[in-house]
Amino acid sequence: MTPDQLALAVQSILDTVWTPIPGSSWSWAAVVALAFLGGGAAFGVRWGIPHVRAWWSDSTIRPGEDERGVSTVEMTLIEHLIELKNRFVVIGIVVAVTTIGAFVFYQQWMRIALWPLGGHELQAITPTEKVMAYFKVSFVVAIATSMPVIMLQIWRYIAPGLTRTERRWIVAFVPGATVSFIAGLAFAYFALMPAALTFLLGFGDDAIKVVPTIASYIDFVTRLMLAAGAIFQMPLIMFILVKVGVVTVKKLSFMRRYVVVFAFLVGAVVTPTPDPFNQLLVAVPVMLLFEFGALLARFA
Repeated sequence: MTPDQLALAVQSILDTVWTPIPGSSWSWAAVVALAFLGGGAAFGVRWGIPHVRAWWSDSTIRPGEDERGVSTVEMTLIEHLIELKNRFVVIGIVVAVTTIGAFVFYQQWMRIALWPLGGHELQAITPTEKVMAYFKVSFVVAIATSMPVIMLQIWRYIAPGLTRTERRWIVAFVPGATVSFIAGLAFAYFALMPAALTFLLGFGDDAIKVVPTIASYIDFVTRLMLAAGAIFQMPLIMFILVKVGVVTVKKLSFMRRYVVVFAFLVGAVVTPTPDPFNQLLVAVPVMLLFEFGALLARFA
């Protein structure tokens, strides 16, 4: 089976999954997703919560650890470097394999990347630009798909040097950081990018036709989405800073007056448009995220 035939077969399966159930407006995918979420929630309440509580309060000293939970196994600098190299080799192999797998469906990924354009055409001015754009989109998908393996390898490398308490807090914050990052990506994709592109591509005289290159567009999408994902980490970062004693809740309240200026500066940097609407589209969420972080910090 050729890559094109495989892509057509997968597309046919996806079309079937998204068709409505006979006699209902709900698709098969929606029903399966709801059943999966309901089953996962029930499983988490019944099995997950008790085990998480037991793990959080467990202070058993295990072999090869001191009373704080730090590994007592000594390694030389060369051994640390060899272990680090092996972790990177595993990450490289996984990313390479997932990139090849994602590239099989490059047309589907590119359609998703082009959606915020609203049908506006692009151009390629070099022979390799189009292929490199497909590869870059596939690589981004591969990085997102490989992230669990990447984080696992990083965790296994740094965990032996952390105390039991530090490991607990890091594990506790990983799901929140992941959800926050995904929320930032969704905000940039569904709200920020369409508004910014509508302004940029429609600004000025209609006699001047704007046809961006595919490479510049992919770079624009990547930069904007990563910046939004990073901004949405602010509440968790504020909580951590209060938890470790770097700042206090009172100091955060005092900084509120400066956050407005900071939010508009971030809006000016993140959005490449001079209009106030798109800057407000970034500044308002930044201020709301700060307020949420200040509220969350009170529980630190």
